[in-house]
Amino acid sequence: MEIVNTAFRLFAESGYSMVQMKDIAEACHISKSLLQHYFPKKIVLLSTMLNELMLSAFTYSNEQLTALSSEQRTMIQMSFLLRTLDENPKIEHFIRDVFESPELTTELVLVSLDWLEAIGVEGETAAIRYAINFSVSGGMAVFFKRKLLKASVEAISENIAQSFYLLLGKDVQKINQVYLSTAKYNTDRYYQHFVDYLHTHATIDLSSEIKI
Repeated sequence: MEIVNTAFRLFAESGYSMVQMKDIAEACHISKSLLQHYFPKKIVLLSTMLNELMLSAFTYSNEQLTALSSEQRTMIQMSFLLRTLDENPKIEHFIRDVFESPELTTELVLVSLDWLEAIGVEGETAAIRYAINFSVSGGMAVFFKRKLLKASVEAISENIAQSFYLLLGKDVQKINQVYLSTAKYNTDRYYQHFVDYLHTHATIDLSSEIKI
């Protein structure tokens, strides 16, 4: 975890492509060969971080929002994740690198797919996977250009969640009702609780990347 935390800080500060394995080894005060014993390639290290971060975020929903429907939890989680990226440039920098890699985007989809199935989102696995790929890839492309497009984080979050459920064949009126029912959770109070939870429970040290 010391290696993972150190590499995460370097990737967040400088970008994935600018950080070499020797840089990570030097920052950890170990040899490059020892680093590669644990993580043979840089992308394996990044994939590990992605899994740890996503699982920490999803665990919050599993533990704190259990009384809500799977649709509500999905919409709230998307809103919280995008707001976290918007308010913390280092995390956004890290996630932008993830979406530039088809391999890591696939990894993110697989983690998300496991979570959606675990909370009971209905639909064939292939259909859910298609809906994730389509809505999240398109939504994040808009998110990274939000200033140019003058698009709000709230609107992008809503569009991603709505397009996901529309692709699964959900009724538009029902989707709108679910969205309205999540409004109280998308407030500073609930968001702050989410951030506090990440700082306390995440396996990766987020103290310098996510503001409290």
